[in-house]
Amino acid sequence: MKWNLDNNWFTRFIALFFAILLFSFVYYEEASRNLSTNPTDGASITGSDVITNMPIDIDIDRDRYFVSGIPETATIRLEGPQAILTQTLAAQNFSIVTPDLNELGPGTHNVSLEATGVSNQLDYSISPSEFSLTIEQKRVEEHDVRVEFNASSHLSEGYSAGVPVLSSEKVRISGAESTMDEIADVMVVVVPEDSDITEDIDMTINVLVLNEIGDPLNVNIDPQQIDVTIPVEGTQRTVPIVLKEAGTVDENYNYTLEFAQGEPENVTVAGETEALEALKNFSVDVDVSGITESTVRTVPLILPEGITEVDPQELEVLIRVTTEEEGTDTGNTSE
Repeated sequence: MKWNLDNNWFTRFIALFFAILLFSFVYYEEASRNLSTNPTDGASITGSDVITNMPIDIDIDRDRYFVSGIPETATIRLEGPQAILTQTLAAQNFSIVTPDLNELGPGTHNVSLEATGVSNQLDYSISPSEFSLTIEQKRVEEHDVRVEFNASSHLSEGYSAGVPVLSSEKVRISGAESTMDEIADVMVVVVPEDSDITEDIDMTINVLVLNEIGDPLNVNIDPQQIDVTIPVEGTQRTVPIVLKEAGTVDENYNYTLEFAQGEPENVTVAGETEALEALKNFSVDVDVSGITESTVRTVPLILPEGITEVDPQELEVLIRVTTEEEGTDTGNTSE
């Protein structure tokens, strides 16, 4: 068979054939390059992720039952198409739940956790996968709150603690019947950071529910924290004032010390217990140096050792002056 190479139609056919062949080669080469650059195009990539410390939703009638033994958190591992996994993690609209515990009723049961809101295109596993829990009838009671405070360890000498004031004197406690029977003490323990305290103590403290040996019980407490105020006051005592002449005395004059009009003759003092017990009166020294006529002086009350407070803190004293020869008053009562 002979080919007529001089035929124009034959030449055109051969050119067209090679053109189509060259186009197909370039097209598939480009498609192959794009596929290697974008590996996810046209392919399903599988991925996995682990989420820890997820809270567990407990499906139970909390008004009827009290359940114990459930872990605080769980870990879930998700695996499947990367696109679905990425969207699921971004939305975070899934949760870990128990089965319906109301159907189990009181007793000890082995249960498995489940995940809700997870796409059916994803596989998951939860840790712990199974555990034992106990369901009991719930009981609710109100209890008074006791305050424990060691005043001698925290208050300054000479100060005492008054009656504590609580933001809530009672708390509502709920728990399993068997646990509620163990309640022996409901208290707050006031332990300030400072010592030698002379001012009122204000703290917010967790309420403790304890059994007979002082161990905490697994119960719910409402409120869990209460505000506690402990008034702090110095130990007080009222004693008479004794006016005493002090300073340089001029022998040409006689001095008589009197309380100015309206001034108290007693003071209230606070301080260390031993110092207060020993204090029979409060001595006030009145300086008469250089005074030659009757006058009224304001005298500060100096605290004796062991006394931390005095009321009033100063006193007006009338210094009445008479001459030695005449025995008569030498002036008025103004300074």
